Amino acid sequence: MEKLKVYRKRARHLFYAFLISLSVVFLACLPLYPYFRVPVHVNLAYFMLFFVFAVGIVSLPPAYIIKRRLFPVNVEVDPHWSYTATRRYFWIFVLCLLPFFFSLLVFVAIARLDSLLLGYLLSLCGLILVRPKEEDLR
Repeated sequence: MEKLKVYRKRARHLFYAFLISLSVVFLACLPLYPYFRVPVHVNLAYFMLFFVFAVGIVSLPPAYIIKRRLFPVNVEVDPHWSYTATRRYFWIFVLCLLPFFFSLLVFVAIARLDSLLLGYLLSLCGLILVRPKEEDLR
């Protein structure tokens, strides 16, 4: 049971690492906005917002559904339960970061701060939605 307690602490650390890295990249992009800013047509700006929102719609509900189906991991049955749980957490967190990844690509291409903010908020909400809980391991 001591291993289970330590693992839950490490799973929270993995969650916080994803959360902090998301926030650091977002905050690092903010000072770069004046250097990358280019005038774009309003239709292109709306299309990019729609694109980032669509990526969020496509990636966040499946991440939540996958988390519900893959957890809880049974500690007594699976001999490699920590590896299984870590792998599942990692890929669910990566799936939640897809909106921010695509909004970062949009930011590098046309420097739209609103799409970057939308991607950040969608990814942040997705990460909070699938955060590790005590009942994920039994």
